[in-house]
Amino acid sequence: MAGEHAVKEPTPRAPELKIPRPSGARVGVWGSSKLVSVWERFQPFSHPAPAGRPPLVKGGIVGGVEKRGTTPGPDRRVWKVRVNKVNKDRLKVLYNYVIHKRDGNMPKGLLYYAEEWEKMYENVKHQREEAGKRTPPKAPPLPLLVRFVMPDGQVRGNKNAPAIIDLRRDELRIPSYGIAQKLRKSLVRALIEENSLDPRPDFVLQVTRRGLIRVVAHRRLRARLELPLRIATIDENSRHGHSLAHWYINETKVAMAGFEKLRPANHGFRREVAALLQSFADKPCEEAKRQLAKFLPPEKLETLTTERARELAEKTRGREKRLNSDFVCELVAKVRKLVREAVKKGMSALILVEPIDSDSLKGTELQGTLLRGRRRLKSLAVYEGARVGEVGASGKVCPRCGTKGVEVVHTKRSRIYECPKCGLRWDRDKGVHYNMVYNYFARMVKEECDDDSVLAERVLSLLREWLEKHSHTLAY
Repeated sequence: MAGEHAVKEPTPRAPELKIPRPSGARVGVWGSSKLVSVWERFQPFSHPAPAGRPPLVKGGIVGGVEKRGTTPGPDRRVWKVRVNKVNKDRLKVLYNYVIHKRDGNMPKGLLYYAEEWEKMYENVKHQREEAGKRTPPKAPPLPLLVRFVMPDGQVRGNKNAPAIIDLRRDELRIPSYGIAQKLRKSLVRALIEENSLDPRPDFVLQVTRRGLIRVVAHRRLRARLELPLRIATIDENSRHGHSLAHWYINETKVAMAGFEKLRPANHGFRREVAALLQSFADKPCEEAKRQLAKFLPPEKLETLTTERARELAEKTRGREKRLNSDFVCELVAKVRKLVREAVKKGMSALILVEPIDSDSLKGTELQGTLLRGRRRLKSLAVYEGARVGEVGASGKVCPRCGTKGVEVVHTKRSRIYECPKCGLRWDRDKGVHYNMVYNYFARMVKEECDDDSVLAERVLSLLREWLEKHSHTLAY
């Protein structure tokens, strides 16, 4: 009986559902109006395999069997569109009518998307069954083809697309359901920039069951590593956020072109207020009101109810999440700008991250923020055609000889270390970035990566020359 009712071991999770590649421009013939199945876009993107390398295959764990793949990770950018209440209600109607095939008021052209949505949903169910999950999946978003009207009047995308993004009028339209939504200026500028990329990304519009809209751009480029080279190095810190440096390396020289520290907002005040409000909402008492009097004006405190306190606590916590999200977006935007500038100048790009051990991150205030930033950087690399790598390094180690340094100066802005062996002085926050670049290429030489090892030896030689001439750059 024990064997009959024994709890089964959990089956490894199946790979996450991949966002489909939409059809449109740059599919088949440039500017083609051919309606290509969204279901076909679900399949792995095919790459021509270069000589001497196996073709790309999809990896993951399916049905308890691990499949080693060579395809890179996420390769998309996502923008959320703010929708007013009227359009949100119409989008809900659109979503329900399409997925339930309510033919009465639905244009025939949208029946195609109902069939594609069903295939997507069945694919999700099949993946969950293979992973041993018995609960039904959430309804996936409805993907719609989209075409763009550029500021000069040029139309890009599939001519049969039901959704139109007019970048002249800053407007998104779905005429068949009377939806016309104004777009914010920052989103319009971003979409104009993305449409001007070469190769141009593929776009799809996603409508969720809650009446929300996302614009998804998909692009996957091969990364190359050669000189001249732009390197962006990111040092993660579980207490202070990130520091970012960027390097320029060509055949004859190395330059540390920039360095800055990115610190997240201090949430100590918000967390204290949110805790007091939540305490009052759960168990109202005079003591809680006296403590809240330090933060809230008297007129608000007099009319404070448990429902209002709970609402204010949720808003305060939501503010913290938004600020952390803005911190990650700021880092990603800076790295993206560096990579795109390098590509425009014909340089290859490399992104290096000095990751924190996941065990040491557990329970820290920035755990989710730092991990999300790392994932976003990996996605950025695939989308922009940059190489990305994780490398261990320490700012306490001497960049010249590798000896552990001794801290000699500690201020709010800098922590200066001195090597007891060679006498070199450096700022800990800058020294770690030099060590990241050096360790990455030293590891490449050790692994003897064919042509890359020749490049790595050249870069290491240039780094050593730069350090002897410009060691003061790491100290101030």
